Amino acid sequence: MSNIAAVRATTRLGGCLLPANRLTLLFGIPVLLLLTAVSVIAYRLAVNEREQQGWIVHTYQVMNEARATLSSLQDAETGQRGYLLTADQSYLEPYRNGRAAFERHLKQFKQLTQDNPAEQVRAARLKKLGEDRLNILEASLVLGPANHSPKAIATMALGKDRMDSVRDVVSDVLRAEETLLADRRAEQHKYENLMIVTAIAGAVLALGILLSALLLVVRNNRRLSRSEAARARQADILQATLDTIRDGVGVFDAEGALRAYNENFLSLLGLPRSLTQPGATLGDFESAARKVGNSLFDKLAATGDMQPDQYEQLHLGDRVLDIYRNPIPSGGVLFAAEDVTARVRSESALRQAQKMEAVGHLTGGVAHDFNNLLQVVSANLDLISGEVRGLPKVAERLQNAVAAVHRGSRLTAQLLAFARRQTLAPRSTNIGRLVQDMTDMVRRTLGERVQVESVVAGGLWNTLIDTNQIENAVLNLAINSRDAMPDGGNLTIEVANAFLDDAYASAHEEVAPGQYVMLAVSDTGTGMAPELAARVFEPFFTTKPEGQGTGLGLSQVYGFVKQSGGHIKIYSEVGQGTTVKLYLPRTRAPEEGLGPVATAPVEGGSETILVVEDDEGVRAAVIDMLTELGYGVLKAGNAEQALTILGSGATIDLLFTDVVMPGPIKTRELARRAQELHPGIQVLFTSGYTQNAIVHNGRLDDGIQLLSKPYRRDDLARKLRTLLGGGRKTAAPMIGESSATKPASATAPAQAPAVAPRKVLVVEDVSLIRMTTMDMLEDLGFASVEAGDGLSALALLDGDAGIGVLLTDLGLPGMSGQELVGEVRKRRPDIKVVVASGYSAQQGGGTLDDVIVLTKPFDLEQLRAALSS
Repeated sequence: MSNIAAVRATTRLGGCLLPANRLTLLFGIPVLLLLTAVSVIAYRLAVNEREQQGWIVHTYQVMNEARATLSSLQDAETGQRGYLLTADQSYLEPYRNGRAAFERHLKQFKQLTQDNPAEQVRAARLKKLGEDRLNILEASLVLGPANHSPKAIATMALGKDRMDSVRDVVSDVLRAEETLLADRRAEQHKYENLMIVTAIAGAVLALGILLSALLLVVRNNRRLSRSEAARARQADILQATLDTIRDGVGVFDAEGALRAYNENFLSLLGLPRSLTQPGATLGDFESAARKVGNSLFDKLAATGDMQPDQYEQLHLGDRVLDIYRNPIPSGGVLFAAEDVTARVRSESALRQAQKMEAVGHLTGGVAHDFNNLLQVVSANLDLISGEVRGLPKVAERLQNAVAAVHRGSRLTAQLLAFARRQTLAPRSTNIGRLVQDMTDMVRRTLGERVQVESVVAGGLWNTLIDTNQIENAVLNLAINSRDAMPDGGNLTIEVANAFLDDAYASAHEEVAPGQYVMLAVSDTGTGMAPELAARVFEPFFTTKPEGQGTGLGLSQVYGFVKQSGGHIKIYSEVGQGTTVKLYLPRTRAPEEGLGPVATAPVEGGSETILVVEDDEGVRAAVIDMLTELGYGVLKAGNAEQALTILGSGATIDLLFTDVVMPGPIKTRELARRAQELHPGIQVLFTSGYTQNAIVHNGRLDDGIQLLSKPYRRDDLARKLRTLLGGGRKTAAPMIGESSATKPASATAPAQAPAVAPRKVLVVEDVSLIRMTTMDMLEDLGFASVEAGDGLSALALLDGDAGIGVLLTDLGLPGMSGQELVGEVRKRRPDIKVVVASGYSAQQGGGTLDDVIVLTKPFDLEQLRAALSS
């Protein structure tokens, strides 16, 4: 509330009330003199009354001490009598206490009555009688308990006589003191009555004078009431108007003095309330503003040359203000301040969201077209791989081309991830367990200079997430952290439950309030400035030197989190480190186990497949691959042609169609009609661009089978056999064949070996080596299972009678490789053992007989030889 009304009222009344104030002063002088005289008289009466009150208290003290003296003799007598009757020593304690109390109270009595000769005589007599009585009591104690001799009886009689005399003396004291008490009370009442009469008389006289003065003031004020009421209403209207304005308003006159303001003016500018005291000037505001880092008033001390309607923007900490200032015609200046922080933040967030959305559309479209190109290249490389046997230079160049296709595929996957158009296969997952499983791999990936620690909170919720993508996200963040710590440091991976409330959601428009699982990756690296941290999720933006980063790692994480319905936040301080927090929505579904690893061999078939693809190059490459695999192939360039073929009566086992097709018939409609025309037909979709009819928010609908572009011949072959069944109608399966080892004759699949290889149990604690070994076994046509330690391996061995080969490392956690081999041979003497180690088979001091030693590192041919020997 401003002081407008008070300032204006004071100005108005300064001249109009001057006569009334003089009359009030004239009447005030006699009132002051009267009150002074009354005060002096009242003071003297109060002093006398207080003196009488002190004597009354003194009388009560004398009476109390007299009674206490008698009471202490009685206590001593009671204790002595109890001892004589019972011979109980405990009664002597009251006796002794009574003797001591008698002397103490008698002494106090004498001190209190020093100004009273009569009481002093009584005190002397009390002392004589009391001491006689105490001596008699002491003599009775000497005679002993239950003594009825004539001497004892005479002593008791004498003691009674002394005690009666003491009572008589105490009674005389009390009577004399009561007389004094009555006299002193009467004197006190007299002074009290005089004080009352004086106060009433003074009050009546003062009231009469004040009433006279008041009548004069009231008569004078009546003449001013009409003008005062009008001006008061104007001031109230002005102040109410200022108080209802959300902006801060302050008005200074020509001399720089504050004349009007509202509370928002001070709060928005961060100024103290003390500046609103009378006499505050523009210079005071300038000094106070400079203390809080506000330079608004620095250039406004002189307002004579100020132009009207001036605006400027002011930053105060994390707030943004729009400042309006305008000169007043009568002299002075008006300031208005508006808090536009929310608007500025919203505009910035909107611009960032629009930019990210635009870049997302661009990258998604580029990735879609690039995937089609890669599919053509990849398919043709697979088709000609079998024709370069005996041409090592050509084969080497071919493998370089295949590797380039793989790198291009990873690049398009990152682009699709940022555009939120990658295909996700979410399942209910406990991220804490996943992080714990990954910690060792992360530690080995980052090297010894980075200390890796994982912290998983108890009672962790499940979240619906694609496990492969969350693993990639953690690795991306960990590698970025390693690069930010060139001299080493600490990396912490933390998982905990989190709740994002309405307040947080209101500050981040893309966040829905609720329960989340928070995954945070923190490092102690170099950190980033705020302007860099605001851009880290943009694709192709990187702080690394040229050639050391694509700028797609964090953008991929960003797109994956957003596509999963989560929220991502980065915190960074220069020189302190960086923390990236992923908030993934909670699910109440129970945790799902991971699906089996795809280890099926590459097989062809003789079924008939209808290929629907509008891109001629892709369609031709797919037809070549299917023909090579032994399938019968029909082709169509759009959905209308496909329906014509489906309705012709031809036997078709599977419809293989691109998702994005030209024409009025959508892909889902084509699949539905195909299943109506051919009950039992299988449908396989393919696309490099997943924001379409079969994918909702990047997630596959239930029952939908999708093969993402670009794909290899092996991926296509396995997917087809999964849908059509494991066997073939006429052709034999191709076992263990890859694009690098395919026979030169591609017109028919190779024959399977006469005896199927035995299943291999791979035991390796390093997950990367274990995964690589499993892939090599798959290429060689061996079925395999894996374990990370000896106990897990034994459990697999007991549950699977088809395991015929043990491929194990020696340096295993817990149970060593040598101990594992010994235990396996006890349970399965016929099993074949291959030891893969960088050391000899005698590592650890033991000796292993009848084993095949495979020295690390080994290649595919060395592994084949070891398993075949």
